[in-house]
Amino acid sequence: MAGLDEVERRILAGDEISYEDYQVVRAERERLNDLEEVLIGARAGLDAEKEIVARATGPAVAIVVGHTKNSPGASAGAPIHGSEYPWNKDLATMVHRACMARGVQSKIFYRDGIGISGAYRQVAKWGASCVMELHFNSFNGAAHGTETLYDADRNAGSKAWAQRLQDAMLGALRLHDRGLKERDRGDRGYASVSALDIPSALTEPFFGDNPSDAHVGEANKQELAEALAEAAAAQVRGTS
Repeated sequence: MAGLDEVERRILAGDEISYEDYQVVRAERERLNDLEEVLIGARAGLDAEKEIVARATGPAVAIVVGHTKNSPGASAGAPIHGSEYPWNKDLATMVHRACMARGVQSKIFYRDGIGISGAYRQVAKWGASCVMELHFNSFNGAAHGTETLYDADRNAGSKAWAQRLQDAMLGALRLHDRGLKERDRGDRGYASVSALDIPSALTEPFFGDNPSDAHVGEANKQELAEALAEAAAAQVRGTS
């Protein structure tokens, strides 16, 4: 994968860039947005861990909403007409309710004012057994499909957890299977999927800037939530 300087050179030269090149740009932007979010929170006196006063009472899934109100992530066209943050904030509530309906303990976490590091400190303090971070993708309006990001170096169970989530999303949306994407230091999503030594994954169910994908995602949002909750139930119960 090319470095940021090389990708910048290609963009300024008017060259066409690949999906992988675009991820380099997104990774840098998201890293800077996250640092800014932490600064905003620090100035407001936020303390991430003070907000967690009770631990999970057994196996439990953490649901992290990707991005923040200040930096809401990728944009989607019709019929979503919005960014990742509000769409996934709503999805997180749906997944949480579906988890609770299955008797699975779950909790929603946000990166607002505390960044990725603060959100995952909260997840750790709560005592989650596994964590999913909710996103959707974007590139050039034509790319499409479903993928899941993970890092196996920090926790060996992350790949199996990512595959469980990937299979669930494919079953709900029936989009093109883009597979699992392992993250290395510096890659987009690495800070999230490598934060804790528990099974961790970042979901990208569809491309919001692709009209067909966006329609499928919006039309099947409840099915997606149920599928993610079912994957969480299987994970915390240790079933196949």
